[in-house]
Amino acid sequence: MIHVLTLDRWQAALGSEGCPVCRLAQEAGRDFLVHLLREGKAHANVYKRIREAGGFCQDHTRWLKRLGAERLGDRRSLARLYGWLLDDLDPDFIPTSPCPACEAAADYERASLAAVRDWLHSDTADVDLRERFAAGTGLCLSHFAAAASVIENGEGIRILTDVQARAWEALSRDLKEYLRKHDYRFSREPKTPAEESSWIRAVATISGTALEQSEHA
Repeated sequence: MIHVLTLDRWQAALGSEGCPVCRLAQEAGRDFLVHLLREGKAHANVYKRIREAGGFCQDHTRWLKRLGAERLGDRRSLARLYGWLLDDLDPDFIPTSPCPACEAAADYERASLAAVRDWLHSDTADVDLRERFAAGTGLCLSHFAAAASVIENGEGIRILTDVQARAWEALSRDLKEYLRKHDYRFSREPKTPAEESSWIRAVATISGTALEQSEHA
């Protein structure tokens, strides 16, 4: 059984455009950063992981800067964190662990793929989530491959591949129409929201990146 908070997130992710596993992993990384900004250096083990990593990767550093202003209204927490890191700098320091926010995202990603495996198995399926997934836009390329590698029953593989084939075919149609309507001969034809977002969704599908809310069709 999926924890209730995770279930809520899955339902929201399955109701959004794009790969739900990408979205959930991204949210887990952001949650780590928000919690860090709120709690500061209160958790010594967390700070130790950040120090051993030499801070955060470039992507999560950008999110950290943005979240400091958006979620907390100021940048003092961020300034304190980097002040602590700066005080601990040593010319001989070599990072010995990965970005902690990336680790949090990877942990959630693994749990999410295990959940997909479970709902696509007839003995352990959450029928509601299974139906939502089957009606959705599927996974990105890398998460489709990862899910296929952990699903152990033929029915689950069939459902997964059917969902992906239908989703990618629909995306391909939207993208072809988007490109066709850029031809001057057809440029007066209105583009649907799905066609307008098709190129963004195609990039996300192939690259395995979560769509931003503002990018949704």
